[in-house]
Amino acid sequence: MDTMLTLVRHGQSIWNADGRGQGQGPIPLSELGHRQAERLAEYLGAENGSSHGPVTAFFCSDLVRCRQTAAPLAAIVPLPIQYDSRLREIDIGHWQGMTVVERQTFDPEAYAAHQEAFEKNPECARYPGGESRNDMRQRVAAALEEIIRKHAGGHVLMVTHGGPIRLILDTLGVYPVGEPLPCWNTSRTVLSVRESGDRAEALLLVDVQHLPEDWLT
Repeated sequence: MDTMLTLVRHGQSIWNADGRGQGQGPIPLSELGHRQAERLAEYLGAENGSSHGPVTAFFCSDLVRCRQTAAPLAAIVPLPIQYDSRLREIDIGHWQGMTVVERQTFDPEAYAAHQEAFEKNPECARYPGGESRNDMRQRVAAALEEIIRKHAGGHVLMVTHGGPIRLILDTLGVYPVGEPLPCWNTSRTVLSVRESGDRAEALLLVDVQHLPEDWLT
Protein backbone atom coordinates (compact mmCIF):
# COMPACT_ATOMS: atom_id res chain seq x y z
CA MET A 1 0.00 0.00 0.00
CA ASP A 2 1.29 3.48 -0.88
CA THR A 3 2.11 6.04 1.80
CA MET A 4 0.88 9.62 1.50
CA LEU A 5 3.48 12.28 2.27
CA THR A 6 2.57 15.97 2.52
CA LEU A 7 5.57 18.30 2.57
CA VAL A 8 5.08 21.87 3.77
CA ARG A 9 7.78 24.52 3.58
CA HIS A 10 7.86 26.91 6.51
CA GLY A 11 6.42 30.42 6.24
CA GLN A 12 8.50 33.44 5.37
CA SER A 13 11.12 34.15 8.02
CA ILE A 14 12.53 37.58 8.86
CA TRP A 15 15.77 36.61 7.11
CA ASN A 16 13.89 35.32 4.05
CA ALA A 17 12.41 38.80 3.84
CA ASP A 18 15.89 40.38 4.08
CA GLY A 19 17.54 38.01 1.61
CA ARG A 20 19.86 36.59 4.27
CA GLY A 21 21.07 33.01 4.33
CA GLN A 22 19.71 31.39 7.48
CA GLY A 23 20.85 27.79 7.29
CA GLN A 24 20.21 26.29 10.71
CA GLY A 25 19.87 29.60 12.54
CA PRO A 26 17.05 30.16 15.07
CA ILE A 27 15.24 32.62 12.83
CA PRO A 28 11.53 33.29 13.52
CA LEU A 29 8.76 33.91 11.03
CA SER A 30 8.02 37.38 9.77
CA GLU A 31 4.56 38.88 10.25
CA LEU A 32 3.69 37.71 6.74
CA GLY A 33 5.09 34.26 7.52
CA HIS A 34 2.68 33.90 10.45
CA ARG A 35 -0.22 34.95 8.19
CA GLN A 36 0.86 32.41 5.55
CA ALA A 37 0.92 29.62 8.14
CA GLU A 38 -2.47 30.59 9.53
CA ARG A 39 -3.98 30.74 6.04
CA LEU A 40 -2.65 27.26 5.23
CA ALA A 41 -4.21 25.89 8.43
CA GLU A 42 -7.54 27.54 7.59
CA TYR A 43 -7.43 26.10 4.06
CA LEU A 44 -6.64 22.57 5.23
CA GLY A 45 -9.17 22.86 8.05
CA ALA A 46 -11.87 23.54 5.47
CA GLU A 47 -10.83 20.23 3.87
CA ASN A 48 -11.18 18.46 7.24
CA GLY A 49 -7.39 18.33 7.54
CA SER A 50 -6.58 17.13 4.02
CA SER A 51 -8.30 16.14 0.79
CA HIS A 52 -5.80 13.26 0.60
CA GLY A 53 -6.97 11.40 3.67
CA PRO A 54 -6.53 11.96 7.41
CA VAL A 55 -3.02 12.65 8.68
CA THR A 56 -1.66 9.77 10.77
CA ALA A 57 1.76 11.20 11.73
CA PHE A 58 3.02 14.78 12.09
CA PHE A 59 6.75 15.54 11.74
CA CYS A 60 8.57 18.86 11.85
CA SER A 61 12.09 20.27 11.69
CA ASP A 62 13.11 21.44 15.15
CA LEU A 63 14.07 24.96 13.94
CA VAL A 64 11.87 27.79 15.15
CA ARG A 65 10.55 28.88 11.74
CA CYS A 66 9.16 25.38 11.19
CA ARG A 67 7.84 25.10 14.74
CA GLN A 68 5.94 28.37 14.27
CA THR A 69 4.55 27.17 10.93
CA ALA A 70 3.42 23.88 12.45
CA ALA A 71 1.67 25.54 15.41
CA PRO A 72 -1.54 26.59 13.56
CA LEU A 73 -1.66 23.18 11.83
CA ALA A 74 -1.76 21.50 15.24
CA ALA A 75 -5.28 22.87 15.68
CA ILE A 76 -6.54 20.77 12.75
CA VAL A 77 -4.22 17.76 13.12
CA PRO A 78 -4.89 16.30 16.60
CA LEU A 79 -1.56 14.46 16.79
CA PRO A 80 1.66 15.11 18.69
CA ILE A 81 4.26 16.95 16.62
CA GLN A 82 7.44 14.89 16.34
CA TYR A 83 10.44 17.23 15.99
CA ASP A 84 13.43 15.84 14.10
CA SER A 85 16.74 17.70 13.69
CA ARG A 86 17.52 15.62 10.59
CA LEU A 87 14.85 17.63 8.75
CA ARG A 88 16.79 20.90 9.17
CA GLU A 89 17.93 23.10 6.30
CA ILE A 90 21.52 22.81 5.10
CA ASP A 91 24.09 24.29 7.49
CA ILE A 92 25.76 27.23 5.69
CA GLY A 93 28.37 27.65 8.42
CA HIS A 94 30.24 30.96 8.51
CA TRP A 95 27.86 32.55 6.00
CA GLN A 96 24.79 32.31 8.23
CA GLY A 97 23.08 35.69 8.33
CA MET A 98 24.90 37.06 5.28
CA THR A 99 23.46 38.11 1.93
CA VAL A 100 25.14 36.89 -1.25
CA VAL A 101 26.64 40.35 -1.77
CA GLU A 102 28.08 40.29 1.75
CA ARG A 103 29.66 36.87 1.13
CA GLN A 104 31.26 38.18 -2.04
CA THR A 105 32.42 41.38 -0.34
CA PHE A 106 33.67 40.16 3.06
CA ASP A 107 34.75 36.59 2.21
CA PRO A 108 35.72 36.78 -1.48
CA GLU A 109 38.34 34.01 -1.54
CA ALA A 110 36.12 31.48 0.22
CA TYR A 111 33.17 32.52 -1.94
CA ALA A 112 35.14 32.00 -5.16
CA ALA A 113 36.46 28.64 -3.93
CA HIS A 114 32.96 27.46 -3.05
CA GLN A 115 31.58 28.53 -6.41
CA GLU A 116 34.35 26.65 -8.20
CA ALA A 117 33.78 23.53 -6.09
CA PHE A 118 30.03 23.71 -6.67
CA GLU A 119 30.46 23.93 -10.43
CA LYS A 120 32.69 20.84 -10.37
CA ASN A 121 30.56 18.78 -7.99
CA PRO A 122 27.43 20.37 -6.47
CA GLU A 123 26.85 17.37 -4.20
CA CYS A 124 30.22 17.62 -2.42
CA ALA A 125 30.81 21.40 -2.30
CA ARG A 126 30.78 22.20 1.42
CA TYR A 127 29.90 25.61 2.85
CA PRO A 128 32.78 27.06 4.91
CA GLY A 129 32.21 25.69 8.42
CA GLY A 130 29.00 24.00 7.29
CA GLU A 131 27.59 21.15 5.22
CA SER A 132 27.58 19.97 1.64
CA ARG A 133 24.43 18.94 -0.19
CA ASN A 134 25.54 15.33 0.24
CA ASP A 135 25.80 15.81 4.02
CA MET A 136 22.22 17.06 4.09
CA ARG A 137 21.06 14.33 1.71
CA GLN A 138 22.36 11.58 4.01
CA ARG A 139 20.58 12.83 7.12
CA VAL A 140 17.34 13.73 5.32
CA ALA A 141 17.28 10.37 3.49
CA ALA A 142 17.83 8.53 6.78
CA ALA A 143 14.91 10.39 8.36
CA LEU A 144 12.68 9.82 5.33
CA GLU A 145 13.41 6.07 5.19
CA GLU A 146 12.67 5.67 8.89
CA ILE A 147 9.47 7.72 8.78
CA ILE A 148 8.09 5.92 5.71
CA ARG A 149 8.94 2.52 7.19
CA LYS A 150 7.24 3.27 10.52
CA HIS A 151 4.17 4.87 8.97
CA ALA A 152 3.76 2.76 5.82
CA GLY A 153 0.26 3.02 4.38
CA GLY A 154 -0.53 6.14 6.40
CA HIS A 155 -0.46 9.86 5.68
CA VAL A 156 2.58 11.73 6.99
CA LEU A 157 2.55 15.53 7.31
CA MET A 158 6.05 17.02 7.36
CA VAL A 159 6.91 20.70 7.94
CA THR A 160 10.44 21.38 6.78
CA HIS A 161 12.62 23.60 4.55
CA GLY A 162 13.21 24.19 0.86
CA GLY A 163 16.48 22.25 0.76
CA PRO A 164 15.12 19.02 2.30
CA ILE A 165 11.97 19.22 0.16
CA ARG A 166 14.02 19.43 -3.03
CA LEU A 167 16.21 16.51 -1.92
CA ILE A 168 13.19 14.37 -1.03
CA LEU A 169 11.70 15.05 -4.48
CA ASP A 170 15.02 14.07 -6.05
CA THR A 171 15.45 10.96 -3.88
CA LEU A 172 11.96 9.72 -4.77
CA GLY A 173 12.41 10.36 -8.50
CA VAL A 174 9.81 13.13 -8.67
CA TYR A 175 11.90 16.21 -9.58
CA PRO A 176 15.68 16.49 -10.08
CA VAL A 177 17.43 18.57 -7.43
CA GLY A 178 19.49 20.51 -10.00
CA GLU A 179 16.44 21.87 -11.84
CA PRO A 180 14.89 25.17 -10.71
CA LEU A 181 11.78 24.77 -8.56
CA PRO A 182 9.97 27.72 -6.91
CA CYS A 183 9.48 26.26 -3.44
CA TRP A 184 7.20 28.98 -2.07
CA ASN A 185 6.82 29.62 1.66
CA THR A 186 4.01 27.38 3.05
CA SER A 187 3.73 25.63 -0.31
CA ARG A 188 2.29 22.13 -0.10
CA THR A 189 3.62 19.11 -2.00
CA VAL A 190 1.68 15.86 -1.78
CA LEU A 191 3.37 12.61 -2.78
CA SER A 192 2.12 9.06 -3.08
CA VAL A 193 5.15 7.01 -2.06
CA ARG A 194 5.36 3.50 -3.47
CA GLU A 195 5.39 0.53 -1.12
CA SER A 196 9.10 0.06 -1.93
CA GLY A 197 9.74 3.49 -0.35
CA ASP A 198 12.12 4.66 -3.07
CA ARG A 199 9.76 6.12 -5.71
CA ALA A 200 6.76 8.43 -5.60
CA GLU A 201 4.16 10.18 -7.71
CA ALA A 202 3.44 13.87 -7.17
CA LEU A 203 -0.25 14.60 -6.60
CA LEU A 204 0.48 18.25 -5.82
CA LEU A 205 3.78 20.06 -6.43
CA VAL A 206 4.59 23.24 -4.42
CA ASP A 207 0.89 24.14 -4.40
CA VAL A 208 -0.08 27.59 -3.05
CA GLN A 209 -3.83 27.67 -3.69
CA HIS A 210 -4.32 28.90 -0.13
CA LEU A 211 -2.31 32.12 -0.64
CA PRO A 212 -3.27 35.40 -2.31
CA GLU A 213 -0.84 36.24 -5.10
CA ASP A 214 0.69 39.16 -3.18
CA TRP A 215 1.55 36.80 -0.30
CA LEU A 216 3.80 34.58 -2.44
CA THR A 217 7.39 34.63 -1.20
